[in-house]
Amino acid sequence: MKIATFFIVLFTSIFSLPILIQAQGENDKAKAEALIRDAIKVRGGAAYLKIRTLIGRGQYTAFEKGVSGIPTEFVDYIVYPDRERTEFGKGDSKYIQTNFGDEGWIYDGAQKMIRAQTEEQVKAFRVNLRHDLDAILKYAWQETGAELVYVGRREIWRNQFSEAVRINYSDGLSVTLYFDTRTKFPLMSEYRTQQKDEDGNTRIIDNQVRFARWINYNGVQFSTTQDVYRNGVQAARVFYDSVSFDAQVPDKLFAKPNNIKEVK
Repeated sequence: MKIATFFIVLFTSIFSLPILIQAQGENDKAKAEALIRDAIKVRGGAAYLKIRTLIGRGQYTAFEKGVSGIPTEFVDYIVYPDRERTEFGKGDSKYIQTNFGDEGWIYDGAQKMIRAQTEEQVKAFRVNLRHDLDAILKYAWQETGAELVYVGRREIWRNQFSEAVRINYSDGLSVTLYFDTRTKFPLMSEYRTQQKDEDGNTRIIDNQVRFARWINYNGVQFSTTQDVYRNGVQAARVFYDSVSFDAQVPDKLFAKPNNIKEVK
């Protein structure tokens, strides 16, 4: 699910840097692959892999210096592999971010405007796809040139033990996934980004997305609470009230409206 990191698109520029984690013992590609396959199995196996669309509804909460803000309702429409429309709020405060392939647009109800996403924002969305848990498990880990690195075991927080694998992509991007040693469910994804702020200064950001509250939806397991951390401080929480798989998602949802009156 991409909404947990979707807010990053709002920044000027972002791209991934590798996180170098010392593997515990010999790198075992077979162990790394087994972790991925076990996670796919507990998520629902073939039924999970066959999912082509997802509609999620819930509450998005931004955090400021680790302090929770006011939750905002959202609806997220995903068509795999590279279409997503996320709607925040309602009425005059409604905000929509839409991406499809190498294009994207934004609707800002408060400013009553529609605009194309900048090149940097579209790039950020494409980068986020490489870090997205579902995208990784469904196909990205097997893409041409991707390397699996068994990282080993680690206590990622108090009394929570994990086993991890890092995926190194051929273009230099990388992401590490941590799995529960007992249940095999994903616990956390971790990756590093470099970001330019509005003043043009560059910062290195260590990102984590922590997955919890797994719920079974017709045989497919989905994490309905996802917490985003940046440099060790919580930046957002995504809480899902409902999730629907393979529901019809009309193509017109992704088409840029000609004017604000066409926004639904």
